[in-house]
Amino acid sequence: MECNNPWKTFQSNFNKILKNNEYYSKQIDIGKKISQNILLYGAHGFPTDLLIEEIVKNKFDILTVHKTECMWNKDIEYFYNPHFIEVDLMRPSATKHTHIILQQIKEIVQNKNISGNKHFIIIKHIDILKKNDYNSFRIILEKYSNNVCFLCLTHKPDKIDIPVKSRFVMIRVPLFQHSDICLIFEKYLNLPLNIYLKRQKTRNIVHAIFIAQIEQNSKESLSKEFCTLRFPPIKEFMDSFKKSKNNLEHIRQFSYKCFQYNISISDLLHDILTIVSSQTKFRVIQYTASLEHMLCLTNKGREPIYIESMLSNILFNS
Repeated sequence: MECNNPWKTFQSNFNKILKNNEYYSKQIDIGKKISQNILLYGAHGFPTDLLIEEIVKNKFDILTVHKTECMWNKDIEYFYNPHFIEVDLMRPSATKHTHIILQQIKEIVQNKNISGNKHFIIIKHIDILKKNDYNSFRIILEKYSNNVCFLCLTHKPDKIDIPVKSRFVMIRVPLFQHSDICLIFEKYLNLPLNIYLKRQKTRNIVHAIFIAQIEQNSKESLSKEFCTLRFPPIKEFMDSFKKSKNNLEHIRQFSYKCFQYNISISDLLHDILTIVSSQTKFRVIQYTASLEHMLCLTNKGREPIYIESMLSNILFNS
């Protein structure tokens, strides 16, 4: 078994992990049999992207999911597969004018699918839709229900209008129990329980595996201080930057990695304040507060850009 990349090992075993868990295996069966719209919801920390892939594979009886990245009107990115179309509203490059996406979806579902079956459209982070867009989306759900089936994902179900939610079968996706994660590490990843798992009692499998990857590449065991950070790689990254081995491109890559693991600006601020000198803390807090305010006025998917700005300001001025 490949141990030098815990995440790839986890991906390859994810189907087995789900099948051996009574609750998740039922959700896969529901997704396969149901012909209504489905809304998956739950907290961050569960690999919902992998779960969606498993639902798709079971629904269409395919072994692997291959997706081609495409563009609508030179402005809207989406993924295409002969069985479905996928739109992720949280992508950093996603347009903030979400009504344009709904217009394009409407044009698609107005016409019959060439396969003769319903169109199957996946929308990730549906809560990103602007409040004014929900009425348009509800009309699509009602008027074209015989021609399209939606599978949507959200981590914030309370932000979605009730009339829209009422047209979905809502399926909760809970986090793994800590005992489940320990079993996954020992049985499927062939990894010992690291200091992070022992001390934090986490239910966030994504973060736990990420920490395991860091430990795999480290010659030393993780310290107690390391495990109290919300995103431990920030310390190593800032230390290496001081040695002039990093540049703006490295900051950009690191910023997107933070976004992928749902590490917010607030989480990074928490860690950075434990690292920087007391003389610079006020400036860091002040600048970060202004960035969070600006982020509230735009698409959450653009957060990597603001994280990049935050890190650049701190690293180039320290």
